[in-house]
Amino acid sequence: MNYQNFLNCNLKQFYEAIIIGILTLVVGKIGFHLSTNKIERDKKYKENPHLNLILFLTGFILHYLIEFIGLNKWYCDKKCLGSIRLISKL
Repeated sequence: MNYQNFLNCNLKQFYEAIIIGILTLVVGKIGFHLSTNKIERDKKYKENPHLNLILFLTGFILHYLIEFIGLNKWYCDKKCLGSIRLISKL
C-alpha cells in the first residue's frame, strides 16, 4: 500500500469514527432523556458536565478499537461470503 492510499484509509476511518461518535452521542442523549425525569437529568448534568463529550468519545474510541481488533473486517467478510453464496444459488 502506498502512502497516499494509507492516508486516504486513515482519513476514512477518522471520518467514520466521528460519525459513530455523533451517533453514540445522539442515541445516548435520547436514552438518557427517556430514562430520567427533568430533576434527575439536571442533577446528573451538574454532577457530570462533560457527559456529551464522554458519549462522543465512547463511540469514537469504540470504532477505532473495533477496527484495530479486526471485528469489522471479520463481520464484513462473513456477510460478503453469505451474499456470494446466496447469489450463486440463483
